[in-house]
Amino acid sequence: MEMRARAVWSLLLVGLLVASVAALAQGQPRTGWPRSVTIGSASIGGVYFVVAGGWARVISEKMGLPATNRVTGGPVQNIQLVQTKEIELGMTTTGPLFEALQGIGEFRGRKMDAVRVIFPMYTSYAHWMVNADSGIRSVADLTGRVVSLGPRGGSAEFVGERVMQLFNIKPRRIVYLGFADGASAMRDGVVDANFGVIGVPVPAWVEAAVTRPVRFFGFTREQIETLTEKFPYLARAAIRGGVYRGQDAPIPTVQMWNAAIVHKDVPEDFVYELVKTMFANREFLATVHPTANEMLPVNIFYIKMPMHPGAIRFFREQGVKLDDAHLPPELATRK
Repeated sequence: MEMRARAVWSLLLVGLLVASVAALAQGQPRTGWPRSVTIGSASIGGVYFVVAGGWARVISEKMGLPATNRVTGGPVQNIQLVQTKEIELGMTTTGPLFEALQGIGEFRGRKMDAVRVIFPMYTSYAHWMVNADSGIRSVADLTGRVVSLGPRGGSAEFVGERVMQLFNIKPRRIVYLGFADGASAMRDGVVDANFGVIGVPVPAWVEAAVTRPVRFFGFTREQIETLTEKFPYLARAAIRGGVYRGQDAPIPTVQMWNAAIVHKDVPEDFVYELVKTMFANREFLATVHPTANEMLPVNIFYIKMPMHPGAIRFFREQGVKLDDAHLPPELATRK
């Protein structure tokens, strides 16, 4: 009896020890790992902000690291914040990242080549929202109007300013409002049109379409051809019908891919576990926002830019064929 009791106590002690070690492993970062993760998203009312909330929950609950969703200007600013190590994880689009890595365009004279891609997110679609009774039917009608190009540092600003220049559009005034604020300003007659280059549906625009009559449009076939020839990171696309209330027909437009990014100095094992954890929880993330349905390993094909070695390890384990463009300088000699 005494021997049996001792055996039971021994098993209990072993169980407690294992549980304690597991708890410590989850609660304490590994060597070099960040003690917490700040995610650079975008303005309230946009897709990034919603998606980052889901990421924060997964990182906190599954990796045991405190994670916060930081409101930022969006893709352009997130690149800057990753480069300067002010955030551990960011979201961006291929247009700004293309220019940042080369130090051209928006980033002329300030190359940001320490940024690394870790996984594909989803497609951002360029589209406009106006009041249903507006006389604005196409981009050409924006001359002389008040136009919001989304928040500063976002993809809408990045693409929108190039659209204005390329097609010689001269709005009366350009403002840079978050998607929720832009929708409110349009309702109040302060803004004539809102532009977004963003995953669909845009939460604030869904709400606008439900509460009052609004209309959406993209670009003409000729404009799409001009845009895709001029900017290699844009591709022909269409927003399916029924994304927004009253939007029954597809919207012809252009698209850019979104990507998760980190600094190249982030530990390889941390990035590997982060990417692995995100894909393991993709079904949950899709309940946060449907764009997570596009978060598939094979879609890294559309983002031919330097990846972090920790992410490369994960994708190779998944049998995904990587391009030479995916290899960063620190791995260029190894394939």
